[in-house]
Amino acid sequence: MSTATDTRADVLRETSLTICGRREGKTRSCNSCLRKADAVVHLCTGPDLNTALLPRIADILCGSAGHPCSDCWDKATTLLLDLRS
Repeated sequence: MSTATDTRADVLRETSLTICGRREGKTRSCNSCLRKADAVVHLCTGPDLNTALLPRIADILCGSAGHPCSDCWDKATTLLLDLRS
């Protein structure tokens, strides 16, 4: 997802769409998911990435206070892989 030519705005937009739930015809995320995207991008692209971040990212997406749903786990995994590639 994040190539050298992607701007931060592009990365945030794509990340927020993944968080909000991608579907055909959907081009924008809600404001809540856009706000979450900034924290997720920061965690996924930071120099101190480790596997302990995956539960934290899932929790940010779900807002579940430590018990994210399976959908948010899947989204967190997708985002982590996409943003680190």
